[in-house]
Amino acid sequence: MKNNILNRWFGHSSQPDNSQKMQLRSGLTVLIVDDSRTQLYAMEKMLKAEGVKTYAAENGRQGILMAQHVKPDLILMDIVMPEINGFQATRYLSRREETSHIPIIIVSGTEQGSDKVWGLKLGAKDYIQKPANKELLFEKINHWTAEVGGERKRPTKVTVQSSGKSVNLDKAV
Repeated sequence: MKNNILNRWFGHSSQPDNSQKMQLRSGLTVLIVDDSRTQLYAMEKMLKAEGVKTYAAENGRQGILMAQHVKPDLILMDIVMPEINGFQATRYLSRREETSHIPIIIVSGTEQGSDKVWGLKLGAKDYIQKPANKELLFEKINHWTAEVGGERKRPTKVTVQSSGKSVNLDKAV
């Protein structure tokens, strides 16, 4: 029964899936911040099945401390939590130099459009509604972690001055 509920919540099916399976990047680390142990368990199970290393925090305060210590590739953040809520934790992490590079995806059980707007305004990169559809969640995780660990080269402009002339060179770093 427990697996049936988890499968329904996270888009698993008992039917074999012939479509191409969404793969997450190897070596990925994700911090899950949620006060619901059921949600933590379900998200961890789903991500670990794909080879993702997960860390869990049960409130915003723990999430902030864990993010500062672990420096995960991505954070999945609930909104409604005790002590420090997800909005406060998102604002704090996105404004600190040591954690501002970590993408945060708000994972919320509320259906208020204002939650998405506030989450994005406070520094989250994306938003997904609970119960999270597995394929959509993996798509968002892949999108926001594609450049983590130097997976893609970023173009930069390099300016060289020689003999009083400036020359712009496009170079991939």
